Amino acid sequence: MPETTANDADNKMIEAIERDLNDVDVAMDRLEKGTYFSDEVTGAVLQPAFIAANPLARRNK
Repeated sequence: MPETTANDADNKMIEAIERDLNDVDVAMDRLEKGTYFSDEVTGAVLQPAFIAANPLARRNK
């Protein structure tokens, strides 16, 4: 049984890393398109301090 638990933990970690990498890809895409500093839904400007604290942010929250 412990092996299954280790595999589950590994799989969850891999999934989290894949989500993070996807978020980086989206951020890079937005940077290339010139939309990085805008809320992707409303188009409102994302504040520099907010982006500095949350570089993968896509929305004002």
